[in-house]
Amino acid sequence: MITNDVPTLLSALTLGLLGSAHCIGMCGGITAALSLSLNGRSRTQLYGLMLTYHLGRITSYAIAGFLLASLGWYLGGLTPAVKMGLRYLAAGMLIAMGFYLTGWWRGLTQLEKVGQHLWRRIQPRASALLPIRNPANAWAVGMLWGWLPCGMVYSTLTWSAVQGEPLRGALLMAAFGIGTIPSVVLVGAFSRQLGIIIQARITRNLAGLLIIVFGLWSVPGSHQRWLASLL
Repeated sequence: MITNDVPTLLSALTLGLLGSAHCIGMCGGITAALSLSLNGRSRTQLYGLMLTYHLGRITSYAIAGFLLASLGWYLGGLTPAVKMGLRYLAAGMLIAMGFYLTGWWRGLTQLEKVGQHLWRRIQPRASALLPIRNPANAWAVGMLWGWLPCGMVYSTLTWSAVQGEPLRGALLMAAFGIGTIPSVVLVGAFSRQLGIIIQARITRNLAGLLIIVFGLWSVPGSHQRWLASLL
């Protein structure tokens, strides 16, 4: 199964990389704050704990992907029309993500407001675990902060819902989360200037346009069958 899913997982990984500008805006401050709370640690300890934190965040993404894919698997099994509707919804959410990333349309902020209700319950527990003391603590903090309301994560979750199997949804979200790591870690640990470059308007617009193109490609149609025949 995993071999057949490689193109999808690579696409999710790329999606995470393309959305790095948004991730830096949402999570870069958190990463920087966590780095400051680890002052006095060796460089190896710092990177180890930060990586563990991000693995916790990815774990929460994978759990959410598993749950959404389970729901999508159930709904998609009701009728072919429902299954097709979910695929159109996923493509539409990817296109919306592209517009959201460029700043041309901010409709996904409404989804983030919905997520705020859950986040208000989780955030105090996440804050209570700070400062980070050990790998288990770092992983738990990441697990909780992974539920921070984010339109880009919500859009990708919609994509995970149409994967057909819960495990596929979990793997897709894990791949997406891995794609977000490099920029967030590099900016938090190495260079403020790098963050400025990644968040520059031209960078965000280019990434947003690529995501829009990917969303358009995701719309069900003969173009997908043609590309599948090539692969």
